[in-house]
Amino acid sequence: MGFKSFLIERTDSEEQLKHLEHAEDHVINAGPEGFVHAFHNLNDVHNKLKGEHNSAKVTMKYDGSPSVVFGRHPKNGKFFVASKSVFNKNPKVNYTEEDIEKNHGHAPGLVAKLKAALKHLPKVTPKKGVYQGDLMHTPEDLVHEKNKVSFTPNTITYSVPADSPHGQAARRSKLGIAVHTAYEGKDLESMKAKYAPDLSHFNDHKDVHMISTNHDVRKAKYTPEQQKRFVHHMKIATKEYEGLPKKGFDALEGHRIPLKTYINATVRHGTSPSVEGFQQHYEQSHMKKVDAVKTDKAKAAKTEAMKADLKHIDKNKEHFASILRMHDHLQKAKDITTNALSSHSDFEHTIAGKKTKPEGFVVVRDNRPTKFVDRADFSAANFNKERTM
Repeated sequence: MGFKSFLIERTDSEEQLKHLEHAEDHVINAGPEGFVHAFHNLNDVHNKLKGEHNSAKVTMKYDGSPSVVFGRHPKNGKFFVASKSVFNKNPKVNYTEEDIEKNHGHAPGLVAKLKAALKHLPKVTPKKGVYQGDLMHTPEDLVHEKNKVSFTPNTITYSVPADSPHGQAARRSKLGIAVHTAYEGKDLESMKAKYAPDLSHFNDHKDVHMISTNHDVRKAKYTPEQQKRFVHHMKIATKEYEGLPKKGFDALEGHRIPLKTYINATVRHGTSPSVEGFQQHYEQSHMKKVDAVKTDKAKAAKTEAMKADLKHIDKNKEHFASILRMHDHLQKAKDITTNALSSHSDFEHTIAGKKTKPEGFVVVRDNRPTKFVDRADFSAANFNKERTM
């Protein structure tokens, strides 16, 4: 890429970067270190798409539901299934169908899926280890039409020719799953995630349709025009990064979550983030807090907090504007690579009958995952689906 060599990534203690976040959001989460992390994620994918080798792993993000944790309990060796809340302080671990009824009886749909997972996943799961994946289908979810098989686990409908390997596997199976994470540790509470794990030690069984999340970047189409636009946006983002002093990043302290909430709102509404828009959003958010309390003293305190936050944004307007520009160009660079990665897939993807791209991808560097999702496409569809449910 030819950018400055000072962009050396730390890998020791960036706790806030270990969550599954959009690439461009790293700059909000962790300031300068976040920008460097985003830069390397984007640059690695750019280079992979050009045919160069690097250690980053690219996996497809499947829009399954529910997300299940399963495997052999590290303390007793017994097979279990659970929702992703299993790592909470008071986990609900299911060893039997009776456990599932007891722990999740309030959600019949979840009960049925967990029972299917409990019955069929032991047929393929190794005798040791804990894993997480998205359930993609059970027999009642499959739709057969015109030599094609389809299933809609969440927002996206996945379709594949009935006589293709995936089509045949889906039709004969009792359960479809896309496994994306392994866990290591002596107990559930302290387990560490290993992203994009090697699953070659899983067994084959006709009852389980294992959908690999590994994405073959070599089959993706990445045009010279896309590469040129990627470099353009990365250069602008890097220029913003170089020109913003540390105090500019520090201005985000205490305002990161509201800023990310505002950006998500612009995704839902199809608008572009701006400092003025953030100020309006922030004021409306604070006013809800003012209206939610009853006493004059509480209202006065909430009002003063609002004035202080708005004054801080106004005082640091240029810093926030620079970060939003940085965020915007990182997102545009990410969208270019995401669209290139989406040019190849084993499945056809549609939302409400309209052709769309895959949900997105997860890029893993040094066992730290980052989301590559076209927010204007899938994220907006997902947000709006949630609002109508």
